[in-house]
Amino acid sequence: MINMLDYLKDKKIIIVCGHYGAGKTNISVNLAVKLKQETGLVYTLADMDMVNPYFRSADNIKDLQKHGVDFIVPAFANMNVEVSTVPPEINSVFANQNKRVIIDIGGDDNGATVLGVFADKIKQENYEMIYVVNKYRPLTSNAGDAANLAHEIEHKSKLKITSLINNSNIGSMTTEKEVLNSIEYAQKISDSLNVNFLGTTAMISINSAIVLDFFEKKEYNIFGLDNYTKKLF
Repeated sequence: MINMLDYLKDKKIIIVCGHYGAGKTNISVNLAVKLKQETGLVYTLADMDMVNPYFRSADNIKDLQKHGVDFIVPAFANMNVEVSTVPPEINSVFANQNKRVIIDIGGDDNGATVLGVFADKIKQENYEMIYVVNKYRPLTSNAGDAANLAHEIEHKSKLKITSLINNSNIGSMTTEKEVLNSIEYAQKISDSLNVNFLGTTAMISINSAIVLDFFEKKEYNIFGLDNYTKKLF
């Protein structure tokens, strides 16, 4: 069984991609915070989501600063202005060998296009590209559809997806049942893509009377998340 943080802590560049609304931003922020706590190294969270102005890691700057995490955001983040401009600060990631970065990219293959600009540089580094899946999103509820989307992301980004995180949830209505019922779905996608299945996430505040027992079910490799993103419901 893979320990997610142990697996990722040696990676210089961690890219988080997936379908719209799969939970990429919250996972990106959680990884930035938890890896900083685990390693003591400086992590930068780069918001390269040029697609969706609502779910931006930029919305979480105060949380990042509180935890000692650096950040790179688009010039127009949080202003409801969409300008397809890649933050020039992203080049500092490649110039500074001591800098670790987590890149939160936009949804689907369109959001991954921006990565193509840096694909050659990224391939020269020790990178991980994580595909986030959510069984309860309408366009990726089928494992085959989710795998096809992953291939489209790879094509647009010019990079290979290397691992998968199962972030299946229905927001604040999620219970242990929804999380556990999604694991087989995620394993099918992982097998289809031939990538590492890093684990299944669940909000630490999950609605369950047996929440402690749930997180202690080691066979399911549950990774607890704090909620850093805006609440929709």
